[in-house]
Parts: sequence; C-alpha cells; structure tokens
Amino acid sequence: MPILRFLIILLVLVNAIALAAWHGWFGQDGTRSEPERVTNQLKPEQIKVLDDAAVAALQAETRAAAAPAPIVVPPPAPVPAPVVEAPPPVVSVPKACAAFGGLDDEAADRLTRQALREPDFSVRDKATTDVTSWWVHIPAHPTKEAAERRANEIRAKGWNDLFVVGENGSRPLTISLGLFKSEASAKEQVRRIQAKGVSGVAIEERGDTTHRIEIRGPADALVERASEWSGDFSSATRAACSP
Repeated sequence: MPILRFLIILLVLVNAIALAAWHGWFGQDGTRSEPERVTNQLKPEQIKVLDDAAVAALQAETRAAAAPAPIVVPPPAPVPAPVVEAPPPVVSVPKACAAFGGLDDEAADRLTRQALREPDFSVRDKATTDVTSWWVHIPAHPTKEAAERRANEIRAKGWNDLFVVGENGSRPLTISLGLFKSEASAKEQVRRIQAKGVSGVAIEERGDTTHRIEIRGPADALVERASEWSGDFSSATRAACSP
C-alpha cells in the first residue's frame, strides 16, 4: 500500500508539472500560450492603416513589378546605298577650221561632199555672186506645149523679141525676153513689154558665183585632210576661220 500511494502521488505531481509547463507558468523560456504567440507575430506597433490613395499607389507598384519587361527590338540595319560608278572623264578634242574660197559651183559641190564623208566634220557654204547682167524672162512652164502656147500669145500682142529655152538648156521651158548689161536697161524692157499687155515678166541678176567653203572638225584630222584638199583644189584660196 505505501508503494501504491507513492506512485499515485508521483503521477499527480508529474501531471501538474506538465500542465504548468504547457501554460508557461515557469516563465518566458517555456512554451507560450496561443494568444500570446499570435500577438507577438502580428507586432501591433508596426501595423499601419492605409488610406485609398496609398492603397492605389501600392497596387500600381505591384502591377508594375509584375508586368513583363518591354521587348526592345533593335532597329533594322541600314541599307547600303547603291554604288554609282563615276562616268569616264570627257576628253576635250581641240577643234579647227579651214576655209577654201574662189570655188565655182562644181568644185564647191565636190569639196562639200568629200568633207561631209569625214566623221565629226561640218561644212558651211558662203556663196557670192558678182552681177554682170540682168535677164528679163517669164519663168519656166510645166511642159513644152505650155511654153510654146504662152510664147504665141505674147507674139500675138505684138512682141516678137523672145525665144523659148529648150528642155536641155540651163533654164528649160523659160521664155527669154532679153539680157542686159545694166539694171536700168532691164527695167525699161519690162516696162515696154508690159505696155503690150503681157504679165508675169521677171528680172533675174546673173553673173559669176563663187563659193567659200568653211570646214570644221577635230584639229588633227582636219589639218591632214586640208593639206590634201589644198592639192586637189589648187585654184582655191585657203584661209583660216574661227572653229
């Protein structure tokens, strides 16, 4: 019995000590109560009450922090400019001019045709006529029959000093009414013919026509050809002219 009583008392003491330790009756080092642990975790002195503006600012900061970082797209690489080749330099070719004067119609025509066959050559013909006579005439007719018919009409009016230039002449089918050494004499002839009632009478100056042919082109080629033409057209007078 004494042992049993001792064991019962020991068990009661152990339970009492455990209960005291559970409720923290032995000091702060023991296990705390649930209300005390909650109070210590909340730390009421650090709790702040936020107004609406502060809450909105806090939400904005939270969204900004949660938003993904913007993707930076690098600008496209510049397109290289096309390579433009510089044109070749233009080589200036010196020009020259040679003139041949005193040529008749046939020689001027021949020299002109020869010069125009040369590359980069140009030709200018300056014709001069030394008037030696004045020709009174009626211009050419389309056919021989028309010219003869007109001549008969003039004769019928009392003017017989005329003739029809043949088809092989220098001015074919023209009615010639006289060739005079002075312009005054030619005009007097026209007056007399018109007094007979003849119309369409004309005066043409006639004489010796000479040509001055100016040839321009590259200096080297022109100098060589001009020397050859001086020999071919020995009667011509060679002179310099402006390029």
